[in-house]
Amino acid sequence: MSAPATLACALAAAALAAAATAQAATNGATNGAADGAADPARVRPGVHLSWVRGDGAGICPDAAAIEAEVAERLGSNPFARAPTQFVEAIVTQKPAGFEVGISMRASDGKLLGNRALTSSPGDCRSIATAAALTIAILIDPDALARAPAPKPPPPQQQPPSAASARFPAGRVTAIGSAGWGMVPGLAPGAGLAATVDVWRPIAVGLTTVFYPESHTAPPDDGFAFGLTYAELVGCTLPLADASALRLEICVGATAGLLHAAVFTGTPTQPGERWTFAAAQLTRVIIPIYRAVVAEIGLEVTKPLPRRAFFVEGRPPGMDTVFTQPVVTLAGWAGIGLRWK
Repeated sequence: MSAPATLACALAAAALAAAATAQAATNGATNGAADGAADPARVRPGVHLSWVRGDGAGICPDAAAIEAEVAERLGSNPFARAPTQFVEAIVTQKPAGFEVGISMRASDGKLLGNRALTSSPGDCRSIATAAALTIAILIDPDALARAPAPKPPPPQQQPPSAASARFPAGRVTAIGSAGWGMVPGLAPGAGLAATVDVWRPIAVGLTTVFYPESHTAPPDDGFAFGLTYAELVGCTLPLADASALRLEICVGATAGLLHAAVFTGTPTQPGERWTFAAAQLTRVIIPIYRAVVAEIGLEVTKPLPRRAFFVEGRPPGMDTVFTQPVVTLAGWAGIGLRWK
């Protein structure tokens, strides 16, 4: 005979015997109240369950799981009432399989019934279910004939709100910058950056930066240059969700206006010049408190093409006032707000 069939036969025999024992134990208490005993809504005695997992039975369900299964079978929870009956069950694992010894006593210590269950080696779930049914029958002999109470349907998942679907995670950051090569010398700047996670681990960022006019070095200090540009980048997130820190490695392009101001001499073509550049930047985002984050970044750009400004009439080599370098460098730090 197979292991499941053996356990089924043992369960049936134990259940019938438990029903007979429990019925005999309760006959004295139910004389003159037979009609009430058949009513599932009657008040049953409170029960205390001691469920002990012995040697090798650590994988078996715990006492809370057994109590829940018994309560489901009975249609009410006898373990929530003051106990007048006490059930002790000890489950152990032997070479031949799992064994459960169950005994039930009255409050005065009188033995009301005991049962022993065995199963083949393997999963403890089957013998735990058999033990729960046996305990339910010891408490109420009618439990075998009564189907378990239906479980409530699982709660329905709420679809994502339109707001969450419309607004992906992102942040807005106010930054202070220092750049070399953007304008003459090392110059301060300020800007505003916005980043949106379009598809993890990909994000898109848009930044606007302003560098005020910076004078050229003497003896050509009669000239000044300022820069305003916007930058669009795509970023990958190497750390993704593995760390509280967020690392962004980005590539993109900038487009802006390079403003030339002449304080001595007569400018032949004053005003702004368009400037474009390829950009590569790395940003680290550090959580500070709730939605507040700190942002630190380093950027390298390559102007395409490089702008150069000259003074007419000077000897070659001395006529250049300012030329954009092959690459420019910028670093910044800022404080931002993020949303999810």
